[in-house]
Amino acid sequence: MIRYTTPILPLEVEGIDLTQNEDVYVTLEQSCKELTKKGSDLTMSYDAQTDITSITFMLTQEETAAFALNRPVDVQVNFINASGVRDATNIATIPVMRNLLDKVIAYGD
Repeated sequence: MIRYTTPILPLEVEGIDLTQNEDVYVTLEQSCKELTKKGSDLTMSYDAQTDITSITFMLTQEETAAFALNRPVDVQVNFINASGVRDATNIATIPVMRNLLDKVIAYGD
């Protein structure tokens, strides 16, 4: 991801349909900075043929700017069902890249 942008980040979770009866949390972490997206922050779909749940979510300019440059961000999906059974994916990483316009901007500025 590029700092100070609003990326839509895609994730795939194999082997489970997370769109039914699961509370899903996507956590991004870099050193002491942690950000968790859940509920309406996440768009999810399940493909029964591939047995993959696709998850997408957007970050704000402020959220991407909070991560340090040139250090990867760890990302993990946690989920829990109504019975209290909780599981998590392996941790993946997302690179953080530089933006030459190193500030928050707004349309019409």
